[in-house]
Amino acid sequence: MWQALVLFGQFFTKINIPIVIDNPVDKFRTKIQYITLFGLLLGLLEALFFWGLTFIYPLWLAWIGYWILDGIITGGFHLDALSDTADGLFSSRAPDQIFKIMKDSRIGTMGSLALIYYYLVALGASITICRYLSVIKLVMLTAILTMLTKTGLSLLFYQMKYVGNKQGLASIWLNVRNWQIIFAQLFSAIVIFVAFNWQGIVSYFFMVICAYSYRKYIIHILGGFSGDTLGAFASLAPVLFLLFLTAILRITQ
Repeated sequence: MWQALVLFGQFFTKINIPIVIDNPVDKFRTKIQYITLFGLLLGLLEALFFWGLTFIYPLWLAWIGYWILDGIITGGFHLDALSDTADGLFSSRAPDQIFKIMKDSRIGTMGSLALIYYYLVALGASITICRYLSVIKLVMLTAILTMLTKTGLSLLFYQMKYVGNKQGLASIWLNVRNWQIIFAQLFSAIVIFVAFNWQGIVSYFFMVICAYSYRKYIIHILGGFSGDTLGAFASLAPVLFLLFLTAILRITQ
């Protein structure tokens, strides 16, 4: 397990982990059940930073610090995929042209707008939910939001149709076993339930529905997933959960 966590840390973050792991591609695929555990461990690091900020700054500024730190630690790994996917999908082109646009290192209008909208919604929901949760609950929420990037990503591994570059990084997640995905999801669901009871589980359920809809849409438009389209939902998953949880708390409290 520890080797998988090291590999995930080397792959998904900018943290320097000078440990060499033999057969990394094989271990990626066979240890994918630990991806949400890795997400939670990373989330605990970011949550500790957020908690420290709450002693110095107002909550809204602590939230800004959290979202900035997440981008720095991950190097905007999934955010880059979100902007590339937005540029491609909203170009109204044929699938081969969409993939070409996604591979372009330059960011376009829709990609820029996607990132602006992403942070506006994330910050808006983050600040709104402060009215309904204690500081400790907010600290738990930040850890869970980071975990949910990997929860959302692993949902898409189920019988994944991959149409990206056969030598691309995302190809390592082909043929992931169903029990591994279930294990990863159960881990996330348990953590969410412990932290937020039924409100958290309902929010998680709605996020799963969105993942299913997103999967159908991508397959319909492109015939399958690429690394960018996978990473895009990894960014969207925590924000979707945050939106649903905020709405539920507002309705029930």
